[in-house]
Amino acid sequence: MKYFVLLFLFIATTISAQQHIVKGHVVESITQKPLQSVTVLEVKSNKWTITDENGYFEIKLNDIKEFSLNFRLLGKQEKSIVYTKEQVAKSIIVELENDDLRLKEIIVSARKGKNFSEIIMGREAINQVQAFSLSDVLEQLPGQATTNFDMNEFKTIAFRTVKPSFIGNSAYGNKSFGTSIVVDGIPISNNENMQSYAGNYGIGEVGPFSPNLLGFGDPSANDFNGYFSNANFGADLRQISTGNIEKIEVVQGIPSAKYGDLTSGLIKIEQKAGQSPFRVYASLRDGTSEYGFSKGFKISDKFGFLNAAVNYTKSNSEPRVSYTKYDRVNTNLMWSWANKNIRNSFSVDYGFNNDNVNYEAEGTDDKIVKNKKTDLSISNRFKMNFSESFFDNLDVNFNFSHGKQNTFESELVNVGGTIVGTSTTEGVYTGTYTMPSYTTVKAVEGIPISSFLSADLYKSYAAGSWMHNMSYGTAIRMSDNKGRGRLGSPETMNSAFTNTNGGSGQAFRPYNYADNILAEYQFSLYAEDNIVKNWSRSALNIDAGLRYDNQYGYSFLAPRINASYAQDNFKIRGGFGLTSKAPSLNQVYTGPRYYDAVLGDYRLPGYYNLGIVQTFIDFSNNENLKPSKSLRSEIGFDYKLPFATVNITGFYNNLYDGITSQSLPTARQVADLQINYNGNQTPTYDITGYSPFYYLQTQLVNKYLSKDRGVEFFMNFDKTFIKNISFDLNGSYIETTNRNDIDSYYRSTNVNTIEKFGVYKPYDEHYKSFSLAGNLSYHLPKIGMVIAVRSEHFIVKDNNYNKDNLLYAYLDQNLNKVLIPAEDQNNKVLYGHILKTPSVYDRELQKVYHNFNLRVSKDFLNGFRFSFYANNFLDLKQTEIALVNGTYVQRIKPDMVQLSFGTKIEYQF
Repeated sequence: MKYFVLLFLFIATTISAQQHIVKGHVVESITQKPLQSVTVLEVKSNKWTITDENGYFEIKLNDIKEFSLNFRLLGKQEKSIVYTKEQVAKSIIVELENDDLRLKEIIVSARKGKNFSEIIMGREAINQVQAFSLSDVLEQLPGQATTNFDMNEFKTIAFRTVKPSFIGNSAYGNKSFGTSIVVDGIPISNNENMQSYAGNYGIGEVGPFSPNLLGFGDPSANDFNGYFSNANFGADLRQISTGNIEKIEVVQGIPSAKYGDLTSGLIKIEQKAGQSPFRVYASLRDGTSEYGFSKGFKISDKFGFLNAAVNYTKSNSEPRVSYTKYDRVNTNLMWSWANKNIRNSFSVDYGFNNDNVNYEAEGTDDKIVKNKKTDLSISNRFKMNFSESFFDNLDVNFNFSHGKQNTFESELVNVGGTIVGTSTTEGVYTGTYTMPSYTTVKAVEGIPISSFLSADLYKSYAAGSWMHNMSYGTAIRMSDNKGRGRLGSPETMNSAFTNTNGGSGQAFRPYNYADNILAEYQFSLYAEDNIVKNWSRSALNIDAGLRYDNQYGYSFLAPRINASYAQDNFKIRGGFGLTSKAPSLNQVYTGPRYYDAVLGDYRLPGYYNLGIVQTFIDFSNNENLKPSKSLRSEIGFDYKLPFATVNITGFYNNLYDGITSQSLPTARQVADLQINYNGNQTPTYDITGYSPFYYLQTQLVNKYLSKDRGVEFFMNFDKTFIKNISFDLNGSYIETTNRNDIDSYYRSTNVNTIEKFGVYKPYDEHYKSFSLAGNLSYHLPKIGMVIAVRSEHFIVKDNNYNKDNLLYAYLDQNLNKVLIPAEDQNNKVLYGHILKTPSVYDRELQKVYHNFNLRVSKDFLNGFRFSFYANNFLDLKQTEIALVNGTYVQRIKPDMVQLSFGTKIEYQF
């Protein structure tokens, strides 16, 4: 890797680059007043400058035929213009319009970018849905879908895959954890989140407090329909407000070599910075209210701008169930300043999120569940132009984040007094009896800490008629957690050592994160070359890079390439690359696993209670857990028709070394006791021997596989037969195959047989999805009004797999694997005690169903904007055939988007 980087540096610094200066003037479109502090960026080379107090700029560019200049200023419509060498020979004039509904043209939908397969969402596309969080905005992308509005469970996303009916799925968990979100060059990390009460094992809790193993639990298994802790999933999108977002770019294909620690996709967010008017807004929908304020102050020409934003959200997504609540506070303070050679922004972000479920009004167990999270983040972004140097410019980004998470559950328990273990060492001892009735309290305190530092150098040069835009960079990430960890008392926790399927329930012991978690580091290097070659009627564009990652001590080389060739109105493009995602701290550091076996319970009321317990301790951390990896490829083409642009992309992604739970059949020696009675005195006991006992441990391993293949497309119509009407269409067809590439085990129901466990082969899960979405908008720029309808059409949504019918071997009393002849594998006489009933999961969409969403927005000249939203405004009832109590019945789909209304009012002054 070192020699690779040195080679690129040598090439970049030894080839001469002929340059010339481009001059221009940026003005406001109506008043023709000069615009100061406009950022002028040459897209390919990353060279930039800003306009002075009179709106003038100069930028030194390479001597090539075409330039793509981007002009950005907060409050104005962003403009990108391609100039020829002849056009920039003299000073150019650029006019920027106000960014409101009185623009001549607005884009209210997600659009494919101009380079490869990236998707761009501007401010009006963000406003197209009533977005209370980033999750609502991303539902507009191909392959996603509008869901019933609900902020009372965490939200994550994965790209180019069939999302299961519930997120209790290892494939979805791995992929959502591998979705990277980068805000102004700073990645948001969830690697430090350890809000999981139980250690990482396969048969665990589900529900709002602590999902099992990787957080993959079935929400229908609990009377609450969601969950709060997103440990081992991606970032919780509920926590990202859209109020201060200016632009979103989504890379579902092959990201630049600059970006790492991802396997599913990349979301790049640009925030507002610069002078802006006071803006206040209020948004109401389905028991949720949001209030926001923002303002960009100009301090002075020398000291730049100060932007402040505050957002408060209060949600009860199901008003009929008043005990489920969510509160969110987001604040942002950003100081930015710039001159011709330096741009710098320093920001402080503070966030507060609180989930609260109070079951007291609904039950007799006084159950309360809470999840509180506060975050403080300090970031600095520094950019420098070099006037005379081998390099053109330098970017340095730094971030430090400190959080505090508290997850809490209490519940009244009346079990009449049971025996629990308390020992932290193995052996036989006298256990403790719980009170007949008591309140059990579970809590997890996490203090996640992370830091990020990156440096990127850029160099552009011309080699004949070929243009090279080089970039080199390095980054380091640190992840740690200093919380008190899992809290509680073993005396108030009950755990069953075994169950009928051979699984084992963990016993509780406190586990302190601060004392047991080591800080984990990621280090990366990358080098990338963007190669551009223009001919008279065609152009070649290649992004080729190599990335080196060292993630928690594991090294990985990731080549990546995107390429496109355009001629006239046609472009063909493709890409290939490798990516990797480090495991979370919660996956690596599980803590010791304790198992308490109750050997005897002897009671003489009024005289003694004797409970005898044997504790076993299994391995703790998953120190050999490696990063998961993804091989990503795509090919596509774009074609410009007289009336529309068509973009079609075919893709194939292969996730391997995914993280999953593996069962480990285990035999432990359980003590045989002789009880010595002594009248009314507490008995004594002697260990007379040991007997084997068989059960299943679990550990996390890199043995999950998932493959996604499919096609997605965009069709953007330029003109329609009715003035001011625009229409866009997008869609995707996806096939997903998931495989938990491990054997599974079933403990014999007959303890006297030689076969102790049945061994079952892995199986594939197959999913298919085909959906279309359309955006029809009617825009009246003279009165500042837009009426938009977004339609969704679900044509295919199937899943097919058989489990528990692939018995092929058994484990004997020594846990040796013995193969079963094929003709006997379903023989119930010989192997009925280890033969499970086959489970078939075949689901097909019975008929095509649709959803229509409406938005009406009006800008008033006095600074007001009013928006009205309606989901499923036609109130369509989607039905399905489902197996209910052993009978197939037709019913309304439980996840059908309900008819709902919302409004948003904004005022700028």
